[in-house]
Amino acid sequence: MGERAEAARRPSRCAGEGLTPMTTGAHPVTQTVKLLAPGGTLRMACNALAEGTDAVYVGARGWSRRSSQMDLVDEEIRELSELANAMGREVKVALNAMPGPTEMPRLMQKVEAYAGWGVSGFVLSDPGCIVAVRRQFPTIDIHVSIGSAVTNRQDIYFYKTLGGSCIILPYRLQPDEVKAIKAEVGMNVEIFLFQPMPLGIVCPGKCIMSSYLVYKEWSDGADDEVIGSANRGARGCSRVCQGGWDVAGSDGEFDGKSTLRNDPFLQLWELPGFVEAGVDYLKIQGRERSEELMQDITRFYRRLIDAIVASGTDLSLEPYVPEWQELRKRWTMERTRRAGLLLGSVRDPQ
Repeated sequence: MGERAEAARRPSRCAGEGLTPMTTGAHPVTQTVKLLAPGGTLRMACNALAEGTDAVYVGARGWSRRSSQMDLVDEEIRELSELANAMGREVKVALNAMPGPTEMPRLMQKVEAYAGWGVSGFVLSDPGCIVAVRRQFPTIDIHVSIGSAVTNRQDIYFYKTLGGSCIILPYRLQPDEVKAIKAEVGMNVEIFLFQPMPLGIVCPGKCIMSSYLVYKEWSDGADDEVIGSANRGARGCSRVCQGGWDVAGSDGEFDGKSTLRNDPFLQLWELPGFVEAGVDYLKIQGRERSEELMQDITRFYRRLIDAIVASGTDLSLEPYVPEWQELRKRWTMERTRRAGLLLGSVRDPQ
């Protein structure tokens, strides 16, 4: 599984490392906006708690949209839930794959177990899953996954009717748009602290190109195995769009190659506006990134959000620019390296 995955499975990953409610992540209790950080490994999730995140989200092995190597096994989710509950923090479990009819009983068994361990909510995509979980657990948080790819307010109303309690809004929305959506729809909203490209519209969840090129079987310990895809926890997104494409004009003439930009746009200048707009969760992406980078990003945004809550829109963001730029650079380096490896596995599978 590789060095990173193996490191994530070592014993005593959280316990005994000084992570207690009194020694980690102190921040103003009056704030309403919450920082939501990723847990691609148990240690990454524990690091995020140590840096003061209000909530962490993790994938259940084989049941999330990401690679199964970036998911947690049940024992790790239970350990994380116990730690987070002791600290008064939240754990969200991503079950945002699209299960088949025969898999629903197994999925609901996992939901029941996780709820019993005290997780605060689930990240779901499939409408049938949302209905089933809401029916069985009327008060638990249900975050409608970015994989649902909402593109208009009627989509949001639809998922609210099904039982969703928080909607993950698509990229590119501005604070005034988010404020209007929240006021009109009456639903908690979550936005990303990372934007994939400076320009353009992106609809995660509506691209299945990776499924045609790369797939892998996974098993969660049961007798049967399930075929994975970009939306089913096997290899994750293979960044096919970043591979370089031949582009032709309307007359059919070849215009050369085109690639999508992959430099990150980590939010900074927009943050005071989003906090003022009443965003409920500010989400950091990066389950597939290194533990060190994600810990530093979580620490940066914890400090920045606390300053915004304390000072409002009067806060000068200039002192945060050097660190912000350095984090962007590190993210780009990791992302470019990972995209190359993924595309290499597509072109020359082992």
